[in-house]
Formats: sequence, C-alpha cells, structure tokens
Amino acid sequence: MTAPTPKDPQAEAEFTRKMVLGILGTLEQKGLLSKHEVDSIIRAARQAAYPTPPRRTPGPAAPGTQWVKPGQPHQPMDRTTPVAIPNVQRATPTGTPENDQPKEETPKAEAPPVIDFDLQ
Repeated sequence: MTAPTPKDPQAEAEFTRKMVLGILGTLEQKGLLSKHEVDSIIRAARQAAYPTPPRRTPGPAAPGTQWVKPGQPHQPMDRTTPVAIPNVQRATPTGTPENDQPKEETPKAEAPPVIDFDLQ
C-alpha cells in the first residue's frame, strides 16, 4: 500500500471554510440559527484566525519620559535634574563693522522672462 499524498494546506483551508459556511447557511435557512448568531460565529472565527498583533509602545517621547506598562505602579518623575532649554535665536555679534553701519536695501530681483505663444 502506498503512502497518502500530502495535501495542499491552502486548498484544505479553503475547503474547510466553504464547508463551514455551507453548514452555517443551511442551519440559518432551517431556522435553527438566526442571522445575528451566524454573523457572531463568523466574526469570532475571523478573530481567532487573525489575532491582533500586540500593541507597540508609542514612538519618541520627551527626554526623561519613563514608560509604564499595564499593572506597573507609577513612579514620580525625578525633578532634581535641571531642564536645559536651548537658545535657538540667531546670535548677532556686536562691535563688528558690518553691524555698526546701516544696511543697504537689497535690490529686488527682476521678474523671470515669460514665453508667450498660442497653441492652435
């Protein structure tokens, strides 16, 4: 006797899905299951087949952020470390000859040339 041939898992899953949908449809037509019950069975089967991936912690946070996992007690923030706020304004050196003289207005650039033609 020969060994049974291996079956394609994709084809087996498709056959099983169609068979179950047929059985549920028949039970609904016979009045043994309501439409809402069939829908809830299908929804539960989908959730079991495709579980939701675990939630990832959100992306970048402010310096000093401590992530707390569910069930972990909250730890107050350590406020002994000073917070440095960077100076983002442009610094202008004083005493240079460029800053002592009033600035001349820069001439406005000429408008770019325009090509005008009719397409007929």
